Amino acid sequence: MKLSNQIYFVFAMSLMVISFFFFFCGFFCAIGSTSYFIEWDLLSLSGVSVVFSLIFDWMSFVFLGSVCLISSCIMKYSYYYMHGEKNMLRFVFIMLFFVGSMNILIVSPNLVSILLGWDGLGLTSYALVIFYQSESSCNGGMITVISNRIGDVSILMGISVMFVSGGWNFLFDGGYLAGFFVVLASCTKSAQMPFSAWLPAAMAAPTPVSALVHSSTLVTAGVYLLIRFNKIVMDSGLSDSLLMISVMTMVMAGLSANFETDMKKIIALSTLSQLGLMVMVLSSGEPELAYFHMIVHAMFKSSLFMCAGFMIHNISGSQDTRNMSGFMTASPLLMSVFSCLNMALSGFPFLAGFYSKDLILESMWENNLNLILVSAVVLATGLTVSYSFRLIFLANSSVSNLQVVSGSQAFNLVVFKSVFFLFSASVVFGFFFFWLFSGIFIGSITTSLNKYYILLAMSFSSIISYCLFSFSGTGSVEFKAPGLKEGAMDMWFIGFFSTKFVSRLILVSGWRKIKLLENGWLEYYGGQGGRSLFLAVSSYSQLGQKSILVSSYLVFCGISLVLVNLIF
Repeated sequence: MKLSNQIYFVFAMSLMVISFFFFFCGFFCAIGSTSYFIEWDLLSLSGVSVVFSLIFDWMSFVFLGSVCLISSCIMKYSYYYMHGEKNMLRFVFIMLFFVGSMNILIVSPNLVSILLGWDGLGLTSYALVIFYQSESSCNGGMITVISNRIGDVSILMGISVMFVSGGWNFLFDGGYLAGFFVVLASCTKSAQMPFSAWLPAAMAAPTPVSALVHSSTLVTAGVYLLIRFNKIVMDSGLSDSLLMISVMTMVMAGLSANFETDMKKIIALSTLSQLGLMVMVLSSGEPELAYFHMIVHAMFKSSLFMCAGFMIHNISGSQDTRNMSGFMTASPLLMSVFSCLNMALSGFPFLAGFYSKDLILESMWENNLNLILVSAVVLATGLTVSYSFRLIFLANSSVSNLQVVSGSQAFNLVVFKSVFFLFSASVVFGFFFFWLFSGIFIGSITTSLNKYYILLAMSFSSIISYCLFSFSGTGSVEFKAPGLKEGAMDMWFIGFFSTKFVSRLILVSGWRKIKLLENGWLEYYGGQGGRSLFLAVSSYSQLGQKSILVSSYLVFCGISLVLVNLIF
């Protein structure tokens, strides 16, 4: 085996060992209710100490363990997916820098040290999105890096605002402006409305990168920032605005996923919906519940992407879900894993997603929200179940839409080994996590009838989606209303307003300036007009100098001067 192939296994095993170490440290910190806060004083300026800080508590240790575990499995999965790639070493090292930047962000308790990991994530994510040199990769990378630069500027503005508080730690009170900049930075990184366009566009990256980005690194950085700075956000009074933004994001992403046909974009939109769920519970002041769902979601979303990547490889790179049928016959193990992961995503009872989503929805149910917000939350929950069962229905269909029935392969052994740990976590991790850290979470007290509302919404959504998709036969529903399906597929035209609309405004304004200024009256009476005038005057002067009258005058003057000199 070549060194370029061995490097996947070396880093995979190293990250696996490190992840187990972090999990044990997090467990002991939670049991002993201890945390370690380390600071290095760099300089003191006008009463403000510029320090480099690190925090190690149960949150940071468990998140570090989750990131390293997922990175280890994805590194092993990359050996299968990136087989034959000429730039293997470059891909591996960019992935390691990406994971390292996320780890720096996790253990950073203040905005100055967070900025190191924050900028590192933005730079390495751009390099990973454009790893495949194509036009779609270039466009996706540009919108990704430009959208995230807004968050970078917000972090810098938050640092300047919190300077008057005496420090940049999340324990300090930064006021309204600091909370606003933290919320703006987290919304750009977690792709909340109206910054949601870059998340599906980042699907141009290789599938291992998508599995890492959408599970535990780039998109969760904004949620983790809100978890750490939740006190500042709640004190700033922006929780109501954050609640409306998150609920709108959930509904928009769930509706778009039900109309989308691209496999990777459906899973990306499901990530966007779950991010909205996390931000929603953060707006109610319960960061522990959001953290619980963030860790559980990372487990099944990464393995879901790996299963999707295997299916895409089997049908010659096509990502159309309408072609992904007949896999139950070709690979029953793959379909069993894929179906369980989708059920965990939809919150099926006693899978990992059930324990976190049920607590979140119960807490929001008891939060005295108005009827519109409660209806939107229930609708978003039903849409999540709908597109999850739609994927199960399409992949398990008995009618094969492939060119040849024998084109698909059984579950690869390398893929199964890489998916095994994360699939096991997707099944049992929610229960064990809730059991180990049960003293930290505060469950809501609801009546027995209210506890069944969520299950009823899930059941009705699954029945309605099954009837619609099975009767249509194509896995998609057609609507006669003009613009409804187009608006849903284009995320309520957020993609248009984030890309083509902005560029069109710039191009139209530039064209008008060229027409009115450079090619208009200013140019006519300015540079071009002056040039034409001077050319005309000089041409008349040259014509006058060439005329016979001027020549005779000059000859006469010359003869007169000579005669005067001879006489006198």
